[in-house]
Amino acid sequence: HPNHQDFLALVHPEDRDAVGTAFAQSLDQHQVHSIEHRALLAGGRIKYLQERWQIVFDAQGKAVRAVGTCQDVTERKLQSQRVEGLMRVQVMLSGINALVARARDHNQLFNDACKFTIDAGGFRMAFVGILDESKGTVAVAASAGKGRDLLALITETLASIDRASQSMVMTAIREKRAIVANDSRNDPRMLFGSEYTKAGVRSLAIFPLLVDADAVGVFVFFTDVINFFHDEEMELLSEMTGNIAFAMDHIKKSERLDYLAYYDALTDLPNRTLFLDRVGQSIRTSVAADTSLTMVVLDLERFAQINDQLGRTAGDAVLVWVAERLTRTLGDANLLMRVVGDRFALVLSAEFQEADVAQFVERTAAALQQDPLCHKGVVIPVTAKFGVARFPEDGTDADALLKHAEVAVKLAKSSGEMFAYFSNDMNVRSSQRLALADQLRVALDAGQFVLHYQAKVDMISGEIVGAESLIRWQHPDKGLLPPTAFIELAEETGLILPIGAWVIDTVCAQQAMWIASGLRVVPIAVNVSSIQLGGTHFLNTVRAALSKHGISSKLVDIELTESALMNDAAEATGVLQGLRKLGCGLALDDFGTGYSSPAYLKRFAFDSVKIDRSFITDITRNAGDAAIATAIIAMAQSLHLKVVAEGVETLGQFNYLRAHGCDQFQGYFFSPPVPEDVFASNLRSSRRMQLPLAAPDDQRTLLLVDDEPHISAALSRMLRRDGYRILVATGGPEALEMMAINPVQVIISDQRMPQMSGTEFLETVRQMYPDTIRMILSGYTDLQVVTESVNRGAVSKFLTKPWDDDQLRGHVREAFQRFATKVKH
Repeated sequence: HPNHQDFLALVHPEDRDAVGTAFAQSLDQHQVHSIEHRALLAGGRIKYLQERWQIVFDAQGKAVRAVGTCQDVTERKLQSQRVEGLMRVQVMLSGINALVARARDHNQLFNDACKFTIDAGGFRMAFVGILDESKGTVAVAASAGKGRDLLALITETLASIDRASQSMVMTAIREKRAIVANDSRNDPRMLFGSEYTKAGVRSLAIFPLLVDADAVGVFVFFTDVINFFHDEEMELLSEMTGNIAFAMDHIKKSERLDYLAYYDALTDLPNRTLFLDRVGQSIRTSVAADTSLTMVVLDLERFAQINDQLGRTAGDAVLVWVAERLTRTLGDANLLMRVVGDRFALVLSAEFQEADVAQFVERTAAALQQDPLCHKGVVIPVTAKFGVARFPEDGTDADALLKHAEVAVKLAKSSGEMFAYFSNDMNVRSSQRLALADQLRVALDAGQFVLHYQAKVDMISGEIVGAESLIRWQHPDKGLLPPTAFIELAEETGLILPIGAWVIDTVCAQQAMWIASGLRVVPIAVNVSSIQLGGTHFLNTVRAALSKHGISSKLVDIELTESALMNDAAEATGVLQGLRKLGCGLALDDFGTGYSSPAYLKRFAFDSVKIDRSFITDITRNAGDAAIATAIIAMAQSLHLKVVAEGVETLGQFNYLRAHGCDQFQGYFFSPPVPEDVFASNLRSSRRMQLPLAAPDDQRTLLLVDDEPHISAALSRMLRRDGYRILVATGGPEALEMMAINPVQVIISDQRMPQMSGTEFLETVRQMYPDTIRMILSGYTDLQVVTESVNRGAVSKFLTKPWDDDQLRGHVREAFQRFATKVKH
């Protein structure tokens, strides 16, 4: 027919081949034909048509016309597509939730999610973009579907600092809300609408990925259906992107814990476990080559004074600086370790003979003193003492070499020399230890050991829900000795086995006595070393003690450290499985200081995890410690384990841990370890902790931080009339402790303060309390410091002294309004 091509011009380009083929086939057939297709109208509008026709032939069999009907089925088709699309989104949500559960890294999560969005969700294209906060750009981390040219254009736009800020993607990130364009061709917000039409995109939705209330990226969905995104779809997709953001947070925290399994968090040097493993490999190589090795331990001098006078941030800066200098001097950080605190260890290869070692030590000491560290305008001189031990003369394994090098550095410190070698003269101390070992054997037979008990307290109810048994040695000459004075020696001599058996028997006997006296008892935990786990005797010891005293296994918990499990994981697995069958509770002690591997928690089926006290001490004022503690809590909760915090000594520590979901704590904030009669009295009186009263959620609290009391007093008088609850601190550490105890919405801080500057303090607040509005009020202006802080997001506003009362009150009102808006979103 002459108008056949004109008719096809109205058909959607993607449907023309099918319509043309159907029409061509009908020319040779005498039956009714039917086809559904899209028509492309003016302005890019699309109609869905249902056509039915039959060809009319003349007497000679020539086709002369087509007779039929054309019905507009757009509404029915769109409704059907919407139902189908909603069902696909529901299927996609279920499938992506399964992906989230098994994702182990971000790349796998993003790629699988995008692919599943296309395969199961039926979307035309999807991509995940991750925010680069420092540049204000977004990088496409994963994508799938059709429209590669369009994706390339989007990628180029989001990578441009100027153009990215104008995009709908960046708007979704800034405003932390989903953005929809249900007609991408005609939406004025689209930067290049015609390109979307060219790529077959008619609707799109952008969802921010929120981690800890911060938008870290976006998940963007494209479809070829106009007006696709309605409330039902948006709700499902919002739930899906929320689950992906949760998985991102979980992966990030797991990666952090995995990193801590092998490296020191502050200096990025290998930790003790990895270092000793590498030294062991070097020793095996030396044995095969019949060469020597040298272990050097260095201890920084006056480090405690640096921390006390300049603050912990200065001390941390010194440790990082020393690690960099040692790496540069050694040339290889693989055989370098931060042992603990301000002590480092390194290994020198076989090329270093004894004379070379002395030169290396002198060269290293000189490198530490050359171009000393300047921290915030203060020059910090760094000097060190060195201890040296040689393989094989001073030790045949990594542990022995390290131990003897540490003995040597102590000799250097006591003698005043720069360095000292380990020698047999140092065996005097070994003789003393042997004498102490003999006294230990006598102590067991003479009944010189006693147990003290430290309560474990529920952080919600304040009730005593358990206790840890702690051994003490009532030495006839030296008085009451803590376990640190003799447990290591007991392990070395093997006396830990009978001492450990005595502890278990004593705990069971004590529980039986308390029950007989009518006391309400709680589970008592027993600490177990790696040596005790060898063979089957430990399991038999526990079983025999429970049977002997007739108490339930649920009244005895077993606490182990990761190092205890690592010595022989296979043997430990058998023992722990036996304890599990027996019914004893299992706790992983000192979590975060060793491998900190989630695999241990799953493999050994623990009931609880104990956060080591080293992360609790500064949890209210050190963002790194706080991040590790909260990561442990989040990981344990995801594995349905209880979390116990050790060494809680302040209300701030208690409140911070409680707010982040910690279940129990022990520490001097409630009670030190006490003798059995005192602990029994606490149980008998049902002693509980008086929980602090929380401030009302709607109470507007303003924290003023200034080391000049008259400034804080003047600000308090002025701002109190606006109805704020006002807290006052004289410095950053005090303010952080207050924030752990009180909910604070707005902070006004001075800049120049002892211990921590205002910007340092507010940077810590940003990491630990990101919703709090942070302002500086200062008469001192360092433009670079202020600019960096504002760009980093640590400071939202910088105000100068002297201030205008009305203007400052206005800034404070605006700050509280901003906080309310942030929390609402």
